[in-house]
Amino acid sequence: MAQRSDRDANWALRERFAQVHDQYTRLRNGMGDLQTRLKAYRATEKSRDGLIKASVDARGRLVKLELEPAALRSYSAAGLAEEITKTVARASDAAGAGVSELMAEVMPADSGAMSFLRTNDMNDLLKRHDDIMDYRPEPRDER
Repeated sequence: MAQRSDRDANWALRERFAQVHDQYTRLRNGMGDLQTRLKAYRATEKSRDGLIKASVDARGRLVKLELEPAALRSYSAAGLAEEITKTVARASDAAGAGVSELMAEVMPADSGAMSFLRTNDMNDLLKRHDDIMDYRPEPRDER
């Protein structure tokens, strides 16, 4: 009977290893394509009145800003700066959501990387390892 139990345990381990290996292979095979798509990724938002258009890359960095001539007449300098800032922020938020969608194509939904993209909390990157090692990070004062 012990031999049967060992075989069952070995079979279960082999099956789990095959699943993990397949998942890893899919992840690695998709990385080159993902890298190319992230490099080309752009998110664009317009101001509510359509006079300002901002495009950002996958990291949320401003890559293009377009102002309709009417924007220069419609806003004060401070108002224009504020509206540009809001428009760029919305484009950056859209980029974050878009990058998460792209990453979800190759990354497991419960992975540390996907959690980090949702929360922007570095602890999420190592949560699985922390759980395995029974490590609990000390709370930080975030002033």
